[in-house]
Amino acid sequence: MPINGAPVSVHTSDDCAHPPGAGDATAALLSSAERLRLLESAVINSYDSIVITDAGSPACPRPRIILVNAAFTRLSGYSSEEAIGRSPSLLQGPESDRNEIGRMRVAMACGEVFTSELINYRKDGTPFHVEARVMPIRDARGRVTHWIGVQRDITARKQATAERERLEARLREKQKLESLGVLAGGVAHDFNNLLTIIMGNASLARLDLNRPEGIAHNLQFIESAAQRAADLCRQMLAYSGKGRFFVRAVDLNAVLRETADLVRSTAGHHHHLQLELGPDLAPIRADSSQLQQIVMNLLINATEAAEPTGGVIRVTTANAQLDPVRLARAHLGPELPAAHYVVLEVADNGCGISRDLQERIFDPFFTTKFTGRGLGLAAVLGIVRAHDGAIEVESEPGRGAVFRVFLPASNEPVRATPPITPRRLAGRGRTVLVADDERLLRETLRDLLGHLGFEVITAADGAEAVALFHQHRDRLAAVLLDLTMPNIDGVAAFSAIHSLAPGLPVVLMTGYNREEALERFAEHGLAGFLQKPFAAEDLLETLAATLPT
Repeated sequence: MPINGAPVSVHTSDDCAHPPGAGDATAALLSSAERLRLLESAVINSYDSIVITDAGSPACPRPRIILVNAAFTRLSGYSSEEAIGRSPSLLQGPESDRNEIGRMRVAMACGEVFTSELINYRKDGTPFHVEARVMPIRDARGRVTHWIGVQRDITARKQATAERERLEARLREKQKLESLGVLAGGVAHDFNNLLTIIMGNASLARLDLNRPEGIAHNLQFIESAAQRAADLCRQMLAYSGKGRFFVRAVDLNAVLRETADLVRSTAGHHHHLQLELGPDLAPIRADSSQLQQIVMNLLINATEAAEPTGGVIRVTTANAQLDPVRLARAHLGPELPAAHYVVLEVADNGCGISRDLQERIFDPFFTTKFTGRGLGLAAVLGIVRAHDGAIEVESEPGRGAVFRVFLPASNEPVRATPPITPRRLAGRGRTVLVADDERLLRETLRDLLGHLGFEVITAADGAEAVALFHQHRDRLAAVLLDLTMPNIDGVAAFSAIHSLAPGLPVVLMTGYNREEALERFAEHGLAGFLQKPFAAEDLLETLAATLPT
């Protein structure tokens, strides 16, 4: 209602709202001194440590502190009087990162902003961690007149991170020791059983010296136990991904057909085995014997899980184009590229596997069966890892389990392997040098080769092998050389012998697989390779292929 003819304006909006143009008027109300006062108050009361320096001068190139806030004093222990006039390097100490400090000086020389994490030191010498940001202040002409450094204390965060990493490392170490304990217990269980068989039958053979038929029976048991011990060693190497591999283009379907009878005998009479081999299956680069181990271990696992009667085990193969999403769900899969894979699937209708157990089924010697079992799936995982593949598990309690192995497809054609024709070997007075640091092994090889008519010279290490080579080089027919020996190892001994007698056949003996062993040789002049443990037949076959008839 108008008063004295003048209208009255009533404001119903926020009292802090400003009409258009009010911002310019408000800014005009702040004098330069007032703005400076407000900015100084913000700096002084900041939670972060703030240091302002000059830009340096020709007489004193390094910037000097001209202002610090209260947070700087609390953090560093230096009062403003102690800090002003000094270089910011007063915060540096023995563990300060010199590379980062160098980067900061380069950035300041270029007039650029610098950001990093640094270790500084308090006045009492204790270190502290900061997130640091150093920024230039320029005048109206763009020249750097001052520097402002803002530091946030992150010491507590760094200590918490370090403590968490320490606890995680302790947990990993504990888990590692637990795994090694299970592994060692399982290996010891199996090896103790095998050694008991060997030692018991050796004792029986000694008692039955007058009964040749009894000795033959005992020796058969000893050989069988030794072979099982060798198989266990191969499984251990497969688990670690370092098995003995002969990699070539392989038809997985052909491997399954070749082992069909063994596969069916493994499945047993109470289980129905279905083989569904995909047509036009792509080749894979793999070791056939290791593929057989995958198949047999998965089948043994499926057989033990399937129903006691009426169990169904299905083995299928197929080609598949796998994307990262599918691979990410598989063990070993997240690091593999999307590509064309060959899929081996083994499914059963057994009791299934709970999700908790699925997290542990590939641990060595973890088993729900009985002590001494449980290396099979660990070996499968090792073989798959060594072949750059992945393995997927799909299971629920009471609904069976499906294991799918993904192996990279190859464009290399499959080539037939020519049959090996056995050759007879006779020493006929030829001399062989045997070098190994294990005395019983040297004597065993000496007796075995001597039985065939060879004269055998033995050396306990590489240095003795080289010395004996120089003494007898004119009559040596071959050298059997261990890879790992004291004084001079097999690599150095081979190099010394091969440089003087490149035509002399040298056969390497080692527990390493062929590829890993040969990588240690600068020259590839080896005549043969024997992986320990090897049978007498392996030794004779290698020498027969090496020596002239």
